[in-house]
Amino acid sequence: MTITDTRRTVTTAAVLDSLDAATFRRGILDEGSKREIRRATLTAVCVPGYQVPFGSREMPVARGWGSGGLQVTLGLLGASDTVKVIDQGDDDGVNATNLRRLIVTSERCEQTQDSRDCTVVQSRHRIPEEPLVEGQTLVLQVPVAEPLRGVEKSVRECARMHAEADYSMIWVSLYEDLVRNGVITKTTGYPVLVNGRYVMITTPIPRWDVPRLNDAPHLSLFGAGREKRIFAVPPYTDVRPLTFDDVPFEVEGAAEQSCHRCGSVDTFLVEAPGGRTACSDIEWCTRTRDGDVDAAWHRGHAPLRFLPDPTRRVRGTAPAGRRDPADQQARPVPASDAGWTLAVRGVGKVHGPGGADAVPGTGPDTGTAISPRTGAVVAAWDVGFDVAPGEALGLIGESGSGKSTVLRCLVGEENATAGSMYLTTVGGGRTDVFGLDAAARRALRVDTIGLVHQNPADGLTLTVSAGGNIAERLTAAGWRNYREIRDRAAHLLEKVEVPLDRMDDPVHTFSGGMRQRVQIAKALATDPRVLLLDEPTTGLDASVAAGVLDLLRRLLAERDTAAVVVSHDFAVIETLTDRCLVMNVGRVVEAGLTDQLFQDPHHPYTQRLVAAARR
Repeated sequence: MTITDTRRTVTTAAVLDSLDAATFRRGILDEGSKREIRRATLTAVCVPGYQVPFGSREMPVARGWGSGGLQVTLGLLGASDTVKVIDQGDDDGVNATNLRRLIVTSERCEQTQDSRDCTVVQSRHRIPEEPLVEGQTLVLQVPVAEPLRGVEKSVRECARMHAEADYSMIWVSLYEDLVRNGVITKTTGYPVLVNGRYVMITTPIPRWDVPRLNDAPHLSLFGAGREKRIFAVPPYTDVRPLTFDDVPFEVEGAAEQSCHRCGSVDTFLVEAPGGRTACSDIEWCTRTRDGDVDAAWHRGHAPLRFLPDPTRRVRGTAPAGRRDPADQQARPVPASDAGWTLAVRGVGKVHGPGGADAVPGTGPDTGTAISPRTGAVVAAWDVGFDVAPGEALGLIGESGSGKSTVLRCLVGEENATAGSMYLTTVGGGRTDVFGLDAAARRALRVDTIGLVHQNPADGLTLTVSAGGNIAERLTAAGWRNYREIRDRAAHLLEKVEVPLDRMDDPVHTFSGGMRQRVQIAKALATDPRVLLLDEPTTGLDASVAAGVLDLLRRLLAERDTAAVVVSHDFAVIETLTDRCLVMNVGRVVEAGLTDQLFQDPHHPYTQRLVAAARR
């Protein structure tokens, strides 16, 4: 192995030879760096599974050798410690030998190849087969620390998801794996729930070692140099691999395999020449041949109960059926004493300075939404309405009239400047939803408020299957049974007339109308009390739009859901809604029964809309 930059290529041994005695007297890391690593480590121990940032340093080793793990080891070691360094399962490989030499020379500590004698084990890829005990620390070199990286590219959004324990997309990745392969195929990097709170990936260890983290007596530290993160599993911490209730967790291997050198059947085995298998941990294999192991203790700690058992696996990848799980039908929607499920009072949104002071001089009377006082845009002001269970209310107006702004305020995508919103499911209808924090607002979007976006790409993950998109909403709501999720997804897709033989196809292969149907099914997955539809047919061909409208009309008639429909198209409003509010330049200019407004509009603006619709 070598270290390469634009100027030179040198071996680690040459780096060690070139460092003078003064360098080793002070160590590779200065005391300030060590204190920072120790502080980060203490924080990680106090918050198991949480990724703690630290100021990662450049190390005199190749990047693939795990500079994060090396820094953690250098930060923790003292002169009284004894270190063991293994690479894969080998103590004598080039990487292990050079790293051990680097550590021992820098920190002047003792070294060993016997896992029983060390205080710190630095490892790449494996937990030693010798069960570690109290007082020992395992340091793992982590190539990828972020468990959400595969499903979310935004660092900020990943931080938000961790803060709110929003791991539905990780569950979706497991769902999709089962759909494609019939088993979960993840090996290294298998996701686990640490202490019932944070999801962590177990890179670099294989699945075989995952169960050995649970309730382990030793401290496990994970160092990611490139991502500048340290996280920990303290002694006797609950570590649970993520898996569905009806899908057993499995490790690599088979009951009939054994090591061709020592005969072990309870170790992690890797391929060897000649189609044979051998122990990954060479120290354990050698000691087994010498009779220097506690075989009974090791067997008790080996994850043999997790070996693959085809009889327990999910059979087939076809939709599990069309039955709605537990005969779940649309839930009755409670109403307030006044008869409403959703109540909106005086909602307003001002983009720019001034707040309520920016409102005078704007609106339909002046024909502008721009405040003459502050220059702010008054997108909507003093909008209020009630929606009863089973009722659909329409908001209609031209583009820029403020109707979509009101909807974004209701769903929590924008913060309202003024007004309030009430749901009968929140504080019995007496709690202002606008006063809840962002996390609570997002939680409402999981099981209380369903949203259908104008653009299906805004409401769907296009690279995920139709069933997987519905699974995202169900797992966010706490569903953990794979078969029930499949049944529920199949039931909903059948409801919205998506062929079940397309259930496992990625949504990006669907037409626009089919995507919209999948989005509607996803919005209805948890039987929301309120359904918000934002221009549900915009961009669709006339025949496709007619089919979507027929579908929505039928679904709304079947369910006791309160719905708000936003559209600039009177045909959509007339088809779907019972009552209607007409908006112009951010204000409600007319309200009433949809049929009456269409047949006998009073306001000049409504008259123009109706006339345009009749042409």
